[in-house]
Amino acid sequence: MLTFLKTLIAGRSRQASTAQNIVWNYIGYLYQVGISFGLTAYITRHLAVPEYGLFLFVMSLSSTLYLLDMGISSVLVQAYVAEASHQNAEGLNALLSTSFVALGVLGAAGAAIFSGIAALLPGPFKIPGAYLHEASIVFLIAACIVLVSFPGMAVEQAYQASNRFDRINHVQLISTTVQAVLSIYVLAAGFRIVGLALAVLAATVLRLALLGAALPACVPGARLTLHRFEWDRLKPLIAVSKWAFLQNLSASLFDLLVWTMIGALGSMRDAALYGLASKLPAQFKNLVDKGANVALPLLSNAHARNDAAALQRTYLSFQKLIFGASIPFLLLGCYFARPLIELWAGRPYGDAAPVMQWLLLAAFAHAVAYSSDLLLYACSKIKEAASISIWSGTVSVVSALLLVGRFGAVGLAAGLAISQLVLHAGWFTLAASRLSGTRLRAITRVWIDGVAVPFALMAAEVLLIAMTSARWPELWILAAAVVSGATYLAVWFPRTAMPLYRQQMAGALQP
Repeated sequence: MLTFLKTLIAGRSRQASTAQNIVWNYIGYLYQVGISFGLTAYITRHLAVPEYGLFLFVMSLSSTLYLLDMGISSVLVQAYVAEASHQNAEGLNALLSTSFVALGVLGAAGAAIFSGIAALLPGPFKIPGAYLHEASIVFLIAACIVLVSFPGMAVEQAYQASNRFDRINHVQLISTTVQAVLSIYVLAAGFRIVGLALAVLAATVLRLALLGAALPACVPGARLTLHRFEWDRLKPLIAVSKWAFLQNLSASLFDLLVWTMIGALGSMRDAALYGLASKLPAQFKNLVDKGANVALPLLSNAHARNDAAALQRTYLSFQKLIFGASIPFLLLGCYFARPLIELWAGRPYGDAAPVMQWLLLAAFAHAVAYSSDLLLYACSKIKEAASISIWSGTVSVVSALLLVGRFGAVGLAAGLAISQLVLHAGWFTLAASRLSGTRLRAITRVWIDGVAVPFALMAAEVLLIAMTSARWPELWILAAAVVSGATYLAVWFPRTAMPLYRQQMAGALQP
């Protein structure tokens, strides 16, 4: 570990290739997901359900404070690249130091908000009296995490601008490992959620320290000066970040309202069930985003050439890919939700299964709408895309609000899923259909095309499992489910994904 740290900090400046960056991004992502799922299984067996719910509630609520960055972090990469393109090390360092200080001040504002909440607990939240003291401490630790995280974004964006995603992921691997080890240690020592929060804080501080220490070696000419702040450098960032801020605000407010509803109208048990159940659907959405975002430059290029046929072909191709790839994750995740949850987190969390089923449907709605959303962006219909997201998000929140009080986490998830399926996915698909000149019948035909045979095989395997697994251990049931999903992908991939990939490589995407 020490040798690796020395290499990381003293490594020569070089730009990794695009392929290397993609590989490192997926290595870092998969490692973090694996650690997160394994650590969750350990934590849930060492904490009471309401206590774990309180920890998830505070950490999730603190993550919504990132809307306070005013959208600056979304435009920093472009600003860094512009300075670097002029070979202006002085300008780069001034921008780096200014953004670091500015984000530090905004992080302090977020920390102050959380410190105020800690002083006013329980406030509107249904926090059990037995955990009130712990809750106050965890809120204060979360405030410190926000304080450290905000300026760290300025440093990380400098790495991205210099195409050093490999180093970002090296640091991520180290900090994730340290957090996991510390979390296991503090739980074994009996420190419970306060110890878990301190482990997160320690990993956040370590991440910032490593990024800062390796900065001169990885970003040519970069030097961070903490006392330097130039208002003239900040004003242009704020001017161009307003639209990014509005988009971040919409997403963060949605999450803020969801968790506020859980804390105020539900219970900490509901928070635990919802937080645990949302982990797998969240990774489902992340996989869709990481795989499908390559459609944006293709769609943009077709739009710039006024090539309506290429625009339509590209859109339909990605609809076909996303829909087909999503089917096994949705259906198997929903059908085997309970054995998965109980094997992973333990039987006390079995009631998280219906919550996960609804959230998987919401994630599927996101997948169906994703390429349509990209199409609107590619055709410069950003205002229309934002309007759809805002209105569908508003309806989702209202639907969840009507159901959470009576049905808890299940009602909240159901309200979100139904609204997202009907309004979000439906509205985006209609808008994309109109914009690309594609009939809805053609879109639905593309969804079905290539899915029938692998779906029939997977359904037959699931039926066989259902008929014979009455006395199977949960691990065997899940192993059989994985085999059925692998069978689907083994048939679907060469029949659908590979032909589309070859057509893309040939420069002619076909639906």
